[in-house]
Amino acid sequence: MLVETEKVEHIATVAASFDWSWTEDDLIPLCDVLGWAGVVSRTKRTATLRTDLSAAQSQAYWRDWDQGGIGALIMVVTDQVDASDGAAIQRLHGEYDTLVARLATVLGPPHDVRRGPKPKARWDRNNLVVRLYVLRGYINLYLVNPAYQGWLDTPDDFAAY
Repeated sequence: MLVETEKVEHIATVAASFDWSWTEDDLIPLCDVLGWAGVVSRTKRTATLRTDLSAAQSQAYWRDWDQGGIGALIMVVTDQVDASDGAAIQRLHGEYDTLVARLATVLGPPHDVRRGPKPKARWDRNNLVVRLYVLRGYINLYLVNPAYQGWLDTPDDFAAY
């Protein structure tokens, strides 16, 4: 299983110090700073970026937010493991724990950590929310617009019904 530990740490370091506007204007400067090839394709609501990641996919996906601006940059940072292979899942969770520890050296301790079959960690910063997930046999890294994260965190008015 390939895990992009050093690259994930580098992405988090750059993202934490990047001057985010959370608009399309961030795409090219962010790619330049990270050494990524840039925008591969663009639709009305998404962009695909060519990264230097080798595991699973060499792309990051930029998702627009209905409220305006960019919601999140999403990337897969490991190869996929077979969900039915208990030993592989255990190794994946061990790599996730390693990534959480490495990101904590860059971002400080996570503000939220969830354990279990779908572990996740979250770092809230003024200009950025970083989320790390194990989902569908991959480890996923999200760089999230804090306003978008706040909107996601707002309880749904219909949740009480």
